[in-house]
Amino acid sequence: MKIVHVIPALTKGGAERVVVDLANRAVKDGCEVTILIGVNAPEVVLPAPISKKVVRRVIAPRAHSPRVAYAQLAPWIVRNRRWLLDQDVIHCHLSMGSVFGGLFQLVRGKRRRPTIVETYHAVGMEIPARDRAVHAALMKSRDAVAFVADDPFWRGYREKYSNRLLRVIPNGIEPARPASRSKSDSFRKIVGVPADARLVGSIGRLVHERRPDLLLEAFAALSNDYAGEVHLLLGGEGPERAKLAGRARDLGLSERVHLPGIVLDPPSVLGLIDLYLTVNVGPITGIAAMEAAFSGIPVIAAQLVPGYVPAATDWIWSTPDPSLLGLKAGELLEDREARISIGREQQAHVRAHHSVEAMAKAYYRLYEEALARREMDRGS
Repeated sequence: MKIVHVIPALTKGGAERVVVDLANRAVKDGCEVTILIGVNAPEVVLPAPISKKVVRRVIAPRAHSPRVAYAQLAPWIVRNRRWLLDQDVIHCHLSMGSVFGGLFQLVRGKRRRPTIVETYHAVGMEIPARDRAVHAALMKSRDAVAFVADDPFWRGYREKYSNRLLRVIPNGIEPARPASRSKSDSFRKIVGVPADARLVGSIGRLVHERRPDLLLEAFAALSNDYAGEVHLLLGGEGPERAKLAGRARDLGLSERVHLPGIVLDPPSVLGLIDLYLTVNVGPITGIAAMEAAFSGIPVIAAQLVPGYVPAATDWIWSTPDPSLLGLKAGELLEDREARISIGREQQAHVRAHHSVEAMAKAYYRLYEEALARREMDRGS
């Protein structure tokens, strides 16, 4: 099978990590895979190592911002239409990928191949209703859509268009390498976390849609309730970083809240964290939280789905109330045995249900079903 993943850039992020992991797995399984990116990104911030068998092509190689690539999408598609039409699957990611899929659909017309698949990575995030409506409109013309999680809006969307090929495919991860104690200790000194302090933390893009502010508010509640010294680390970059630093000052927590920017060596950071804080959409969590769980670090979460009722099968405890999240964090920091037990249970869950192999197989099934439907549509 010939597969093309379309994404704005290969920087550190959950969607980018999914693309790299899917590409690496597909070439291992004998597929021909190309990652088509809008613009080049510095190699130092690649989400994960990319197999040498994966081909990389760039739409706007001289541009630095993915936004510049938008203007070049249509001409690039026209110039490369023969190559694109020779593929089996065009798999679109994020907004630029979605626009690319819509434009290419005009070129493909009624041809049987390639099928156009989109993964929607923003499920449950607080995005403007207008933007979400645009996303929903673009999805209507896709041959298949995968959602990385579930929320009330997109559940209703799938029910409304139940005759279409719409699936929930949770993300998967590769096992993280063990943390280096020396590197972890070095990072602790650089950041300024005392050796005897407890550390709660999270790694991810600091954008409003991912609500890192909820984790800071939870830490404020934790600080008021916990008797020992505890610090918060929010690793990652984004427009919310300055706002978070300002809010920490307002709360009188500047000396205990650490915002180190992009984390280039996640295992070294995870090696320091006693309790991982994340944001869930229903029972679904992000890539970084799964990496933490895979490392045996207990994970608890702020819940983004309003009125969500936890099920017995939820593998991560969550709450929409940051104060309750902080109190729960305090209870676990006081109970080492509970942390160890939760960490082991969550580690086993990730190994059993969130491997890259399982994710890839789910996408292969989606590809094949989408191709089969196009064959039937063409023959009817």
